[in-house]
Amino acid sequence: MQITTKRVDYSNPDDCRDLISMQSEYARHAMGHDPPELHRLPERLASISTAFSVLAYEQGLDRPIGLINCFFGFSTFKSRPLVNVHDVIVTESHRGRGVSAELLGAVEQIAVEHDCCRLTLEVYDDNASARRAYQKYGFVRDPDHPEVDVWFLRKPLVE
Repeated sequence: MQITTKRVDYSNPDDCRDLISMQSEYARHAMGHDPPELHRLPERLASISTAFSVLAYEQGLDRPIGLINCFFGFSTFKSRPLVNVHDVIVTESHRGRGVSAELLGAVEQIAVEHDCCRLTLEVYDDNASARRAYQKYGFVRDPDHPEVDVWFLRKPLVE
């Protein structure tokens, strides 16, 4: 299988359609329905200067097979930018076939081009397949705190 990736141009209607399609698949799996105003996601991501997304395609298919949404952040300890991987989405028919590695490779290249010190992400403990994929790609638990479980907390501001 030949996989290609491309950075999403939030002003390109085809890219926006493909981003919405992949995000919808992810939301339906995670929540059972599309999030409100999904159609506005590309516009809203475009308004955030630190946001970027990458789509994956299989040669010969006219639809995307993967999407990754990321945000540039900053490490105060390293005094350098970083990239936080927010969503990694691989269509169900293509899971376990190296799509996430291709997406992460594209993100890593972008991070290197921006002199970032690291990639970060959060993954739920019960998502063993995602954890394996990330570890296979080279992600490790924080080496300074290998036995510490980090709490992923949130405080909703809107419903």
